[in-house]
Amino acid sequence: MPQKKWNLQDIRPAGSKRKQISSKPIMEGEVVSVQTSKQSAPMGEMPVRRQASEEIDPDIASIEVVDGKSARTKRTILTIVLATIIIAVAIGANMLLGGAEVKIEPRSKEISVQSEFTASISPKTDTLGYELLSLESVAEKQVKATGIEEVSDHATGKVFVYNTANPSPQRLITNTRFESPDGLIFRIKDSIEVPGITKDADGNVIPGQVVAEVFADGPGEQYNIGPARFTVPGLKGTAQFDTIYAESTSGFEGGFEGERYIIEESELQIAQQELHTQLRNELLEQLQNQIPNGFVVYQDSVTFTFESLPATEYGNELATIKEKARLHVPMFLESEYASYLAELSIPDYKGESVFIENPHTITFTYNDELTYQTDISTLEELEFTLKGITTLVWEFDPEKLKADLAGRKDKETAQVFATYPAIEHATTELRPFWSSTFPENTDNIVITTVVE
Repeated sequence: MPQKKWNLQDIRPAGSKRKQISSKPIMEGEVVSVQTSKQSAPMGEMPVRRQASEEIDPDIASIEVVDGKSARTKRTILTIVLATIIIAVAIGANMLLGGAEVKIEPRSKEISVQSEFTASISPKTDTLGYELLSLESVAEKQVKATGIEEVSDHATGKVFVYNTANPSPQRLITNTRFESPDGLIFRIKDSIEVPGITKDADGNVIPGQVVAEVFADGPGEQYNIGPARFTVPGLKGTAQFDTIYAESTSGFEGGFEGERYIIEESELQIAQQELHTQLRNELLEQLQNQIPNGFVVYQDSVTFTFESLPATEYGNELATIKEKARLHVPMFLESEYASYLAELSIPDYKGESVFIENPHTITFTYNDELTYQTDISTLEELEFTLKGITTLVWEFDPEKLKADLAGRKDKETAQVFATYPAIEHATTELRPFWSSTFPENTDNIVITTVVE
């Protein structure tokens, strides 16, 4: 059987499709019209001269040749550049935010308190002292009046009488006169004995003092004066005139002369009670914004006193009654208060500076229930009971600690912390992470205190 001869153009990959091309020979210079569809080419279209009979397979023509080694090299370079940028940004941020953070756990001690205490407005050594905060407010209400009466009342009040020079007590008899800076005369209701001077452990003179009730020498509102200092006219011309005197810490009240409206007692009591409740709430609200920083105040130590002011006319058969309320509350300086409790509760306490983490876990109660209705501004001492559990925390000076750490090597911090007895434990963190030295600028050192 004779062998079949194959033309080169008849050899193609399996499955590929080829457009059939006429086998008619192309003469030199012959014009061949190429059409991409069954329709004839538009008139005027330029004929295409075919130069050869070879055909390019469209599948082969569309293949893009890529150098694999070059692509891998580009990806590697890009990865290195990105990593370098990220590291540079991190290092830059770390340097910009460079500094030191110190976490301090101070020494602390939980204590249980359940005792009776006595605090003084003028404390001596090793005694608990307090300061008095006073607020007042006035409210009014209209009630029915049944008539008018003539009234002549004397103002009354209380004074502290002092003996500042004589170690012997000084007796003042009933009706002894006290004169205000304005020349108004007040008299003591009962005879009193003013204690002599004493000295504390440091040799400082402590004046003798006693509280006395006084009344105005005459009626009228002009005697309703505020706090003042009084001399004793009977001692004028003697050495005691300058060493025995009196002071009032609150105003005198009740002086009135003239007509006053008559109000039915039951209606008056109801109206007064409503005003007292209103005034009590107003003063308690004011108190929240009046407590100075660094003082401990117990709401259960607040006392109230009320005073009825003269009624005034309000239309036909109506009168306006007025009530004045005074709030008094003892304030304990936190540093002294905490030290006092530490002295009583911690055997090895050596007078270090401490503070109370939460003083209000302790309850306050006056030993005498009548104290809550007493004008405690006239008292020299307060007796009360404290009960509860709280935590005392030792204090240190954070600014001094910053200064001591500035410029130090991190490995030297243990020596610094050892000089602060109030510090129980401390941890440090420096930035940048490779740094081993604290910043020279103390503003870049942050100290955080955490009570465990």
